[in-house]
Amino acid sequence: MGSLLAISIKNRREPPAKDLFLKQIKARPLQLSYSWGSPVNKRHLVDLNLSKLIALLGASTLLAVSFQDCSKGFSAVDLSSISAVTGASTGDSTTGSSNNTPPPQNTGAGAYLSAQYPGDVGIQNDPSVINYTNFESGYNGWLDYGGAKGTYINIVNNPAVANGGSSYLQTTVTKSQLNSSLGPYISAYVYYPLPQPVPILYERMYVQVVGNTAHPHHWIRVTAGSPTYQSDGLADTVPAGDQGFWYNFDISSNDTFFDYVYWYQMRSGRCNNGTAVPGCAGDQGFTYYYGNVFNPANQTPFQRDKWVCLELETKANTLGQSDGLLKFWVNNQLVGDYEPGTPLGTWLRDQFFTFGQYDTNPQPFSGFNFRSASDVLLKRVLLGSYYQANDSYMASAPEDQTILYDDVVLATKRIGCKN
Repeated sequence: MGSLLAISIKNRREPPAKDLFLKQIKARPLQLSYSWGSPVNKRHLVDLNLSKLIALLGASTLLAVSFQDCSKGFSAVDLSSISAVTGASTGDSTTGSSNNTPPPQNTGAGAYLSAQYPGDVGIQNDPSVINYTNFESGYNGWLDYGGAKGTYINIVNNPAVANGGSSYLQTTVTKSQLNSSLGPYISAYVYYPLPQPVPILYERMYVQVVGNTAHPHHWIRVTAGSPTYQSDGLADTVPAGDQGFWYNFDISSNDTFFDYVYWYQMRSGRCNNGTAVPGCAGDQGFTYYYGNVFNPANQTPFQRDKWVCLELETKANTLGQSDGLLKFWVNNQLVGDYEPGTPLGTWLRDQFFTFGQYDTNPQPFSGFNFRSASDVLLKRVLLGSYYQANDSYMASAPEDQTILYDDVVLATKRIGCKN
């Protein structure tokens, strides 16, 4: 079996450069202990192969890396070259205050747009930027969705509240509206149709959830499709691979975030193994295909009544491959990362569990095969929220469900929070 290499990993904002890092270790059996998040969650994986190690490095946010060679009585391995690559100490380290947004960890000069355009000044002129809207001069291309403007959505001028400048977008859905002829389902959205559909899209925005606002039934949506396919309003639907895919970036009941994804290889909730074969293990007795859930582990609830910087990355797959991905950052911290090899988790029905009682056999995520045709591209983004009167939590919700948005950027490269 050969000697074991024991590795201890703690939090850092970004993983080290993988290629240089992996040169420091051999492709031999590994014993790994890692921890991250708050509260600290620890796991031990024995005989971890190299592909899983790469997957873990891509999923975790590393702060300190230390090595011990088990065959030498746990004597320390020289880390000088690795420390030079990672910028990490060989001892324990602590993170800075979580109340301040850290700068994005650039991998090269000007790697993120926020480094090139401090305060977003001039960012709209970058060739990678598709749209920049700070709501100082109207909606700037964000279109009305079903009469939402003026009813549920307005631009508000209030410098004391705005994230920068004086104006921001406000969505408000009331319980009275939900229980009137306007309800019981209300979509409070504006949408932006991309002038030229793209295979990869970044969306950065600042959001503020006001007071005890109930979390929306669904929230921000990113959609891809062929030139003739439109996914809005579809549920319990498996789209064809040559038509489209989409997902909602949603808020959970504990004020954390998750992805709710529809694509042609999605899983059903009927059977434990994600199929819809009658008589299967865990058969629910009926077939349904609602969004598959990807809820990252070890999240810290966001702060209400404060601006939170969010950034989403969506990448369509290469045809015939499962190299599509979904990522998201909260205040420049990578929180969700679903791509080939990462994270480790367990499929059960229509959810990929990365923690908890159902994460029984962690395996590297395979990545997304979102599409089977080259003209299925990212084409439309919806900003706002969807509420249902019959959601049980609405009984205790306040009258007004209000969420604010500001400084929205759509681009084809990583943006980062305002610097």
